Amino acid sequence: MRSFTAVVAILLATLLAPFAIGATWVSERVDDREAYVDTVGDLSDDPVVQQVLADAAADAAVKALERHIPVGLPSAVRGWARTAALKVVRSPDFPTFWRKANGDLHQQVLAVLDDPDAPTDGDITVDASPLVAQVLLQLEDRGIPVGLLPTIPLDVPVTTKAKVAEGGPAYRAADRFNRIVPLAWAALVLLGVLVAHGWRGRVRTAGFALLGVAVAAVVLLLAVDPATTAALDQVEADRRELTGVMLDAVVGSLTPYARAFLVAAPVGLVLVALSLWPRRTRAEQAPASAIPGADGHFTP
Repeated sequence: MRSFTAVVAILLATLLAPFAIGATWVSERVDDREAYVDTVGDLSDDPVVQQVLADAAADAAVKALERHIPVGLPSAVRGWARTAALKVVRSPDFPTFWRKANGDLHQQVLAVLDDPDAPTDGDITVDASPLVAQVLLQLEDRGIPVGLLPTIPLDVPVTTKAKVAEGGPAYRAADRFNRIVPLAWAALVLLGVLVAHGWRGRVRTAGFALLGVAVAAVVLLLAVDPATTAALDQVEADRRELTGVMLDAVVGSLTPYARAFLVAAPVGLVLVALSLWPRRTRAEQAPASAIPGADGHFTP
């Protein structure tokens, strides 16, 4: 009965393992703002990100000039603005801007997901007004009187708040679920180890539990691409360029996270092999003097 209980506990733990790993990934890499910013931080060097933000900043700068200085603008101002914008997004200061913008973006998203009463009108945006200011400063070097302009706001839309709010109920339910699953997995493994027979049974049970973790990691690795595709399908087509790159980075971060759990496989195999190591026979364990005839004399 104890062996049966141990087997059932480890089987249930193995079924929970993918959800446990996924839950810890969400908590550590998605919900945590600093971890999220670290995940998407390297996208500051991504050509798509740079091009989208450069185009938006250049267009905003030109429209502001045309609105506030309708007469006397050189015909080449649009080309100058695009050149200046590309220079800005390729500058050493752009990664700092990108990290701060994504910290604000993360706050916007969680505000909608966490609060069922949060307003759903408008967009989740990246505040790119600092980029516009830098573009205008470079145009000033070409003789454009940008001092006549007020501060130019620019919010680059990533997705709508309504679209984010659609995932709110599932996110809030998953948040509660995610807190329980890792603990449930650990409790099942502990139960299996405690009820197993002897030290060999306990070592073997722990080994199979670790092998279950490795299997769960493989399942998650296979699920990354379909999950990314499914997430992209939910994004509006006209916003898929920037959002797609960011989603790919966030969901793709599950790959190295899950891969780290593959180390459980060799450890589990070692434990299982150790538990199956042949037992010494009584004759091997007994001292030579205790074995009849071992001293050359045999008494019938």
